[in-house]
Amino acid sequence: MTREVHEFGEFRFIASARELWRAGGRVELPRRTFECLEHLIAHRDRAVGRDELVAAVFGRTDVSDAQLGQVVLRARRAVDDDGNAQRVIRTIPGFGYRWVADVHVRAPQAPAGDAVLSSSDESAAQPMSATAASAHRPRVRRIGTIAAILATVLLATGLATMRRWHAPNVEPVAMHLLPSDSIVVLPLQVDGLREDAWVRLGAMDLIADRLREAGLIVPPSESVLSMLHAQAESSADRDAQHVRETTTARLVVRGKATRSASGWKVELSAQPAQGIAVPVQFAERDAVQAARGATDLLLAALGRTLPPEAERETAFDETLQRARAAMLANELDTARSILTASPELAQSPAQLNYRLAQVDFRAGQLDRAEASLNEVLDQPGATDDPRFRAQVLTARGATRVRRGAFADGGRDFESALALLPQQGNPLERGLALVGRGNTLVPEHRFDEALADFGAARVALESAGDALGVARVDANLGILELYRGRPAEAIGYLAGAADRFQSFGALHEFLLTLTGLIDAQLAMLQRDEAWASVERAWALRERITDPDQRVDLMLNRAQVLLGYGRYHEADVLLTQARGGMPTNNALLTARARALSAELEARQTHWREAADIAKTALAEWPASGADADRAPLVLIRQRALLALGATDEAAALLDRARAVPASPGEQPGIVAEAIAMAEWTQQRGDAATAERWFGYAGASADRRGVPAEIVAVAQAYAPVLLDAGASGQAATVVGRVAPWASRDFDCALLQLRLFHALDQRDAWFNALRLAQGLAGEREIPQTLTREPPFGAGRALQLSGN
Repeated sequence: MTREVHEFGEFRFIASARELWRAGGRVELPRRTFECLEHLIAHRDRAVGRDELVAAVFGRTDVSDAQLGQVVLRARRAVDDDGNAQRVIRTIPGFGYRWVADVHVRAPQAPAGDAVLSSSDESAAQPMSATAASAHRPRVRRIGTIAAILATVLLATGLATMRRWHAPNVEPVAMHLLPSDSIVVLPLQVDGLREDAWVRLGAMDLIADRLREAGLIVPPSESVLSMLHAQAESSADRDAQHVRETTTARLVVRGKATRSASGWKVELSAQPAQGIAVPVQFAERDAVQAARGATDLLLAALGRTLPPEAERETAFDETLQRARAAMLANELDTARSILTASPELAQSPAQLNYRLAQVDFRAGQLDRAEASLNEVLDQPGATDDPRFRAQVLTARGATRVRRGAFADGGRDFESALALLPQQGNPLERGLALVGRGNTLVPEHRFDEALADFGAARVALESAGDALGVARVDANLGILELYRGRPAEAIGYLAGAADRFQSFGALHEFLLTLTGLIDAQLAMLQRDEAWASVERAWALRERITDPDQRVDLMLNRAQVLLGYGRYHEADVLLTQARGGMPTNNALLTARARALSAELEARQTHWREAADIAKTALAEWPASGADADRAPLVLIRQRALLALGATDEAAALLDRARAVPASPGEQPGIVAEAIAMAEWTQQRGDAATAERWFGYAGASADRRGVPAEIVAVAQAYAPVLLDAGASGQAATVVGRVAPWASRDFDCALLQLRLFHALDQRDAWFNALRLAQGLAGEREIPQTLTREPPFGAGRALQLSGN
């Protein structure tokens, strides 16, 4: 019997089997989550009212908006949607919800589960072979990953500073009743009216903040929500177990907030992995006071003294908690509306603009965010309170770095650290330290950057921010990339990516994969890089940040170039340029560099020269200096091929002498190759040989396979043309271990064996090169059997 199947994106929904499938795996769903999806899909031609959906899911009408909101939240998570994107389930304000994703209905020929949908087009799943043109080319490296990771570190976690800015600094003290590494606060269950849905996350954040003020180690709410988002199915017990396993915390705080005619009751329970839970409850007229009172009772039960009280306005606190709850749920428009409608915040313009800037940053509106933060820094609220001013400076530094203004961002982080005391405020100090460390990297102040990262890691660990610690590790991996140590970078980045995935931290996960791809390509691990690209590509529908969408396309194009799949790479580069944010110089530079490389690989020299010229003219002042030299080499090769020697001469200082050796600081390999090829073209073979030697020594000292191959690719043909087969064999032999997976190395072997008339070796090398060619052409002279005796003559003349 056939059963109707609803397909959308990577998903198949089979109502009769009560199954949801994603690609090759079944998604486990709680009953109410399934029924919510079923009803919305069945009535996708119209909006479904709130009461209708409640009746379909719960079978009764006495259900709060908070309870329904939980079911819709889980339904969205199950199909890779959220309240901000709303690509699948759209909220109809004041009415209900509507299914908006395109659905294809079909009747399968096989039982449910036998047919599996692919997550990507079959043609893109495996590297392929074909034929087209190729030329000598440098590898254009990754540009600007630090900016994106840093920005995520600062303002994503920095949202946790949306608290009372008068909160005291309290030194950690020992826990007397229940020893614990950290305490995790879960979202509260809420039983109230429709307008009370904010209490679920707002009270969670308030409780965590209050416990933190008392000296306990409590992860930021955003980290906890990321962990919960990674689960396919959610329940109070499973949530507690999952966060305990992920964070190693022994104490988890669960709670319930109930509204009645007389006010609010908040019940909290601190539950250890083993032993007896500590329950408390407190009733008050409003939710904020009830949550604070319950937290204070819990602190007393745990043997803690209360933090000193500061003046508080209940309405002001409630506004901040409501806005914070909306931001944690990724409902950015709602958060903005809450903030702008608050009469209390209107009386404090510095606080209002700071909160709105955080919302703008999350929405990718960097110009507006920075303008608001500039205003805040000139207002009394920021000039009178050092801690608040430090928070604003850290936020502005993150905004500037995200667009590649490293020097400006560095000054902001430096000023923030000067305002924060050495003891206390570990979360804020950790964020500012990570920010300052990242701005030091583009200046090659690596030792200072490492010191900042180390101090940041200690601070974030003491604050209980496991997600923040993973971010530090990711940035350590990027630092190793900047130092030219991709092998070491892979260790950091692979671990950080897995950690982000376990947290469900999509943005950080994708950014870390970008760095990992670059490191894998530098190590000539193309298949591993392809696997990392596919890992990210499978999540492309969930990406709302335009910068990140472009970055993902550039990553995929870069790997496709290495496989010789030029047409697919060209399509992606065209799409990336069409969606390029106008204010991101780093992404623009990277896209142009890859486009120039593509044209050079196809020997389209005029196009390569023009694109490279534009890219070099607008090259970022910082953050991408190590990537400039390969682009200079591309432009030089293009100009020499076009006969424009005067333009080529102006690209580098041609009067430089060849360094004796790389010394402690190896030279830039691509630049040394450019000098060698220039002098070779000018007929100065002796100087060219010295430059090639220096390039090879620098590449060997750095130990990066991609650079070693670049030298061999440039130098070996020169040696073969000169009849120096012995030297050529040494150079080609250096890259022979990578010939089975790298076309350029395989082509070098083919050239060598053809020149030496080693026919069996030539034939095997030809088959290997053809298998790796993709759309790259192998010169016809190398595909013909070598003439007998040519190799003998070459050896005699070259040795």
